[in-house]
Amino acid sequence: IPVNMSDLQESKHASSLVQLDNGIKIPPSGWQCAMCDKRDNLWLNLTDGTILCGRRYFDGSGGNNHAVEHYEKTGYPLAVKLGTICAPGADVYSYAEDNMVLDSKLEQHLKHFGIDMAKMKKSEKSVAELQADQHQG
Repeated sequence: IPVNMSDLQESKHASSLVQLDNGIKIPPSGWQCAMCDKRDNLWLNLTDGTILCGRRYFDGSGGNNHAVEHYEKTGYPLAVKLGTICAPGADVYSYAEDNMVLDSKLEQHLKHFGIDMAKMKKSEKSVAELQADQHQG
Protein backbone atom coordinates (compact mmCIF):
# COMPACT_ATOMS: atom_id res chain seq x y z
CA ILE A 1 0.00 0.00 0.00
CA PRO A 2 1.48 3.37 -0.96
CA VAL A 3 2.25 5.58 2.03
CA ASN A 4 2.33 8.99 0.31
CA MET A 5 -0.71 10.51 -1.35
CA SER A 6 1.57 11.49 -4.25
CA ASP A 7 2.22 7.77 -4.89
CA LEU A 8 -1.49 7.02 -5.37
CA GLN A 9 -3.06 6.38 -8.76
CA GLU A 10 -6.54 7.43 -9.86
CA SER A 11 -8.93 4.51 -9.50
CA LYS A 12 -10.19 3.14 -12.79
CA HIS A 13 -13.61 2.96 -11.10
CA ALA A 14 -13.81 6.60 -9.94
CA SER A 15 -15.07 8.28 -13.12
CA SER A 16 -17.76 5.70 -13.88
CA LEU A 17 -18.77 4.69 -10.35
CA VAL A 18 -22.45 3.77 -10.12
CA GLN A 19 -24.07 5.12 -6.95
CA LEU A 20 -27.38 3.63 -5.90
CA ASP A 21 -30.26 6.07 -5.46
CA ASN A 22 -31.35 4.42 -2.21
CA GLY A 23 -32.01 7.53 -0.11
CA ILE A 24 -29.17 6.84 2.34
CA LYS A 25 -27.78 9.97 4.00
CA ILE A 26 -24.74 9.70 6.25
CA PRO A 27 -24.65 11.84 9.43
CA PRO A 28 -21.46 13.85 10.14
CA SER A 29 -20.59 11.66 13.15
CA GLY A 30 -21.82 8.82 15.36
CA TRP A 31 -21.08 6.08 12.83
CA GLN A 32 -21.14 2.36 13.58
CA CYS A 33 -20.48 -0.75 11.50
CA ALA A 34 -23.75 -2.14 10.08
CA MET A 35 -22.64 -5.68 11.04
CA CYS A 36 -21.03 -5.23 14.48
CA ASP A 37 -20.45 -2.68 17.26
CA LYS A 38 -17.19 -1.20 15.87
CA ARG A 39 -17.14 2.61 15.91
CA ASP A 40 -13.66 3.21 14.47
CA ASN A 41 -11.81 2.05 11.34
CA LEU A 42 -15.09 2.44 9.45
CA TRP A 43 -15.36 2.51 5.67
CA LEU A 44 -18.26 3.97 3.68
CA ASN A 45 -18.98 2.04 0.49
CA LEU A 46 -19.33 4.68 -2.22
CA THR A 47 -21.80 2.63 -4.28
CA ASP A 48 -24.50 1.84 -1.70
CA GLY A 49 -23.63 3.92 1.38
CA THR A 50 -23.11 0.96 3.68
CA ILE A 51 -20.82 1.67 6.66
CA LEU A 52 -18.66 -1.30 7.59
CA CYS A 53 -15.50 -1.92 9.60
CA GLY A 54 -12.08 -2.45 8.07
CA ARG A 55 -9.70 -5.34 8.11
CA ARG A 56 -8.48 -7.09 11.23
CA TYR A 57 -4.77 -6.51 11.78
CA PHE A 58 -2.29 -9.26 12.56
CA ASP A 59 -2.33 -8.31 16.25
CA GLY A 60 -6.13 -8.75 16.41
CA SER A 61 -6.91 -5.02 16.48
CA GLY A 62 -8.57 -3.10 13.67
CA GLY A 63 -11.91 -4.26 12.35
CA ASN A 64 -13.80 -7.47 11.67
CA ASN A 65 -13.33 -7.53 7.87
CA HIS A 66 -16.95 -6.54 7.21
CA ALA A 67 -16.09 -3.97 4.49
CA VAL A 68 -14.04 -6.44 2.45
CA GLU A 69 -16.71 -9.14 2.92
CA HIS A 70 -19.29 -6.66 1.57
CA TYR A 71 -17.13 -6.13 -1.54
CA GLU A 72 -16.82 -9.91 -2.00
CA LYS A 73 -20.65 -10.20 -1.92
CA THR A 74 -21.52 -7.13 -4.01
CA GLY A 75 -18.51 -6.25 -6.18
CA TYR A 76 -18.92 -2.57 -5.18
CA PRO A 77 -15.30 -1.43 -5.55
CA LEU A 78 -14.65 1.85 -3.72
CA ALA A 79 -14.83 2.75 -0.03
CA VAL A 80 -13.72 5.83 1.90
CA LYS A 81 -12.40 5.76 5.49
CA LEU A 82 -14.94 7.88 7.37
CA GLY A 83 -12.64 9.39 9.99
CA THR A 84 -10.24 10.69 7.31
CA ILE A 85 -12.69 12.88 5.35
CA CYS A 86 -11.77 16.57 5.37
CA ALA A 87 -11.52 19.42 2.86
CA PRO A 88 -8.30 18.26 1.14
CA GLY A 89 -9.43 14.65 0.67
CA ALA A 90 -9.70 11.27 2.38
CA ASP A 91 -8.41 7.71 2.32
CA VAL A 92 -10.08 5.83 -0.55
CA TYR A 93 -9.56 2.11 -1.03
CA SER A 94 -10.37 0.14 -4.16
CA TYR A 95 -11.17 -3.46 -3.31
CA ALA A 96 -11.19 -4.28 -7.04
CA GLU A 97 -7.68 -2.85 -7.47
CA ASP A 98 -6.56 -4.01 -3.99
CA ASN A 99 -4.92 -0.67 -3.24
CA MET A 100 -5.33 2.80 -1.83
CA VAL A 101 -6.38 5.06 -4.72
CA LEU A 102 -7.32 8.59 -5.66
CA ASP A 103 -10.94 9.41 -6.49
CA SER A 104 -11.08 12.68 -8.45
CA LYS A 105 -14.87 12.68 -8.00
CA LEU A 106 -14.76 12.05 -4.24
CA GLU A 107 -16.55 15.30 -3.38
CA GLN A 108 -19.41 14.37 -5.73
CA HIS A 109 -19.47 10.76 -4.51
CA LEU A 110 -19.72 11.90 -0.87
CA LYS A 111 -22.35 14.53 -1.66
CA HIS A 112 -24.55 11.70 -3.02
CA PHE A 113 -24.81 10.46 0.59
CA GLY A 114 -25.19 13.94 2.10
CA ILE A 115 -21.56 14.43 3.15
CA ASP A 116 -19.99 17.86 2.59
CA MET A 117 -16.20 17.36 2.55
CA ALA A 118 -15.56 21.02 3.37
CA LYS A 119 -17.45 20.71 6.68
CA MET A 120 -15.85 17.45 7.79
CA LYS A 121 -13.01 17.30 10.30
CA LYS A 122 -10.42 14.53 10.31
CA SER A 123 -10.93 12.40 13.43
CA GLU A 124 -8.85 9.28 12.72
CA LYS A 125 -5.37 8.55 11.47
CA SER A 126 -5.00 7.91 7.77
CA VAL A 127 -3.72 4.56 6.54
CA ALA A 128 -0.36 6.24 5.81
CA GLU A 129 -0.16 7.59 9.39
CA LEU A 130 -1.01 4.17 10.84
CA GLN A 131 1.70 2.56 8.68
CA ALA A 132 4.23 5.17 9.81
CA ASP A 133 3.34 4.40 13.45
CA GLN A 134 3.93 0.67 12.84
CA HIS A 135 7.35 1.32 11.31
CA GLN A 136 8.37 3.44 14.32
CA GLY A 137 7.48 0.72 16.82
